[in-house]
Amino acid sequence: MIISQNSNIILTSNLIYMTSKLLPLYVFFFLLIDCKNTNEKEKKSPRIKSSIKIKSPLSNEIFYKKDTINFLLGINNNEVKIDSSILYHDNNSITFTNQTNLPTNSIVKFGKNNFKIKTWLSDGKIENHLKTIYLYPKESTKELFFEITNIFPHNKDSYTQGLFIDNEILYESTGQYGKSTIKKINLKSGKIIDLLKLDDKYFGEGITIYDDKIFLLTWKSKKGFVYDKNTFDKIDEFDYKTEGWGVTTVNDKIVMSDGTENLYFINPNTYKIENQIQVYDNNGKVININELEFINDKIYANVYGKDIILIINYSSGKVENFINLNNIFNKENYNGKIDVLNGIATNKNKIYVTGKWWPSMFEIKIINNETE
Repeated sequence: MIISQNSNIILTSNLIYMTSKLLPLYVFFFLLIDCKNTNEKEKKSPRIKSSIKIKSPLSNEIFYKKDTINFLLGINNNEVKIDSSILYHDNNSITFTNQTNLPTNSIVKFGKNNFKIKTWLSDGKIENHLKTIYLYPKESTKELFFEITNIFPHNKDSYTQGLFIDNEILYESTGQYGKSTIKKINLKSGKIIDLLKLDDKYFGEGITIYDDKIFLLTWKSKKGFVYDKNTFDKIDEFDYKTEGWGVTTVNDKIVMSDGTENLYFINPNTYKIENQIQVYDNNGKVININELEFINDKIYANVYGKDIILIINYSSGKVENFINLNNIFNKENYNGKIDVLNGIATNKNKIYVTGKWWPSMFEIKIINNETE
């Protein structure tokens, strides 16, 4: 049989036309089979459901000091019953069945608190659940007033990061890449006695002293250095996982800030974090915690970007008081660069404050009358 060229063209055209009509059916059939296989896979791997649920408190619910937290468990599976439960928080535990009350006065630390609930069921199974709440102080923070008792010269080229006084000598760390230093300074005259310049790749941050050693933080390098207080010889270095901002010594620990609401209590020998608190007032967490100083059993802290000092309970993280230093001197009188308040030191019950590129350091006395 002889097929002409025109017949070939017609057959080809008809084949293309039929394919275009049938293609949607093929696609639909393929998708149908795929969905069936997927459903079969899902049936073979069912999601395991918990037998109980935490009805109260809500996740991330906010409570205030002196409130009571009601922990209430509910049943998702009517075929089982709750035999017993244990509520764990820090090193404490409460045994109950499906409901118990916890006074927030029993919680030491403010901010984020995690609870673990372990439940034994009548079918022999054990379930573990976690619940997070946030604890705020109930009272508003009170303002403390101050008066200036003395003024000392301060190097206006110092981008102050850390400050402390030891044996009438002022120690100061300064920041910025290529300009970071540790200085030993005559407190009264402002004259530099000794100076250590950091490697240009490090941005110096806070300093503190422990056991005749200076601990220095760096900003983004996640590295700290330990120096001999008298010679500035480097003794050791250590790593941390956050940014480094301010640091002070509280009893036998060095306490570090990282620009968040967190304060880390570090063992000065092993460099391990052994405790942590979160800084909170009645409005919630307080971030940008910067330079630190331990004074009269409280942590005094600068807040970056604000000319205020917070007074913090180092056990709970509660901001108990604050000092407003916004008008300690008139920055408009200076044509040069003036940055924020940063730097707190203490010596013989006296408090010294200064700032980044400030021309003066102020000795202040706290007036203990609080606002009504």
